[in-house]
Amino acid sequence: MSDTGTTSATWKGTVDGRLPKNQRNKLLVEAEAYGLTLNDLAATCEEFGVPPRNLLNELSIAVAEGYLAGALTYEFCDGVMNGLIAAIVDVGMTNDMPQPAFSLYQAFDQGERGRHDDPPEIDTIEKYVKPLVVQIVREFQGGSGYWPGANL
Repeated sequence: MSDTGTTSATWKGTVDGRLPKNQRNKLLVEAEAYGLTLNDLAATCEEFGVPPRNLLNELSIAVAEGYLAGALTYEFCDGVMNGLIAAIVDVGMTNDMPQPAFSLYQAFDQGERGRHDDPPEIDTIEKYVKPLVVQIVREFQGGSGYWPGANL
């Protein structure tokens, strides 16, 4: 069976408890500080029986939810997503890009620089990042067909 995507229903099971919160938080801190590769994630994937795609998605959703709840800063979240992008791209080299991980990386990336047509007082994080993160999380939670089908 190929791991070409993740359905919302499959994802909710993963997010709800495959990875203990303390382990997930440890990985988020490591991703932000050092970056994580697929090799770095291999032991966690094996220990908890989670495919790399699902682990990356679980970490990304935790970042998005923490950001939207105000528990995590934009800077930390952007750092985590930058620290996960190598692993996200590696998964995408042999299958579809893991979603929502890749979309959330792109969303947080939007706050890294202003646009040439924005006045200097514009908060790019509020204008660009937050609406995208809200949209991605809503699509994930609503099962609106955002996620490609999977044969897991």
